Amino acid sequence: MPAVVMLDLVPQPGLRVYPARLHGAACALVEPAWSGGHHAQRKPFRAGPLIGEAGVARWRLGWLADRAPRLSPAIVQFGPHPCPVLRCDIQDLPFAELAAGPPAWSAELDVISPLYFSRNGRDHPLPDPVLILRSTCDRWNTFAPALLAVPDEVTRELLATVRLASMDGRTVSTPVTATMHQTGFVGSVRLALGRDAGKPAPSVFAALMRFADLAGIGAQTTHGFGAVQLNQLNTAAPARAPYRSTPRASKTPRSSQTGFRSSGGATTTKEDRE
Repeated sequence: MPAVVMLDLVPQPGLRVYPARLHGAACALVEPAWSGGHHAQRKPFRAGPLIGEAGVARWRLGWLADRAPRLSPAIVQFGPHPCPVLRCDIQDLPFAELAAGPPAWSAELDVISPLYFSRNGRDHPLPDPVLILRSTCDRWNTFAPALLAVPDEVTRELLATVRLASMDGRTVSTPVTATMHQTGFVGSVRLALGRDAGKPAPSVFAALMRFADLAGIGAQTTHGFGAVQLNQLNTAAPARAPYRSTPRASKTPRSSQTGFRSSGGATTTKEDRE
């Protein structure tokens, strides 16, 4: 099941952690727990950045698939730098638990490592609300049980109504290797649903925002990009009742009132490259 893996490490003198080193260290930790292999297109984990606190570096990883690895490493190797492990905690977060929380109409996120999207060979280093929800829903449907998959009609509902309510941040250029850099957004973001969102949308929106805190957002989440922290979910409905100016016809079966499938399999869309 999905899980948060939190490691406290002793950083070594001269330690420089490029995204490739984050990726390599994360793969070495979790690859034995899944059968997809190192070259799998969609890896069931994400790696956050190293965050230093008084001589200790905290590293947060997210596991997205079944059978979370039971880790007890003594050392984590970042390139030529072995970092001793002081503590390793694992907190399970089942998909059913993520989906069962209260609905929300807005979410406040802190983007703590550069966020960008890759579309048709072009990088988009901004917190686009449609791309955020689309990529998060795609990851959810890739790893969630079929009974908890988000149906296509609910995904369309979310993408049609979500908006960027506010943002405060900037783009930064981060070293990818000794000679290459990647531009991405860091800062705070508030996403909100419009008043015309139908009943299932707030429940699914809240679940996806909880999942984004675990899974990251955008491209190269397995390399430390797109790490976010969910600060707040606003469960209060808009002042006026949701409305529709015109009725929407649907040719697909209605989803359950929770917004997740009651039967059938998962449906996925094109995912950002890892």
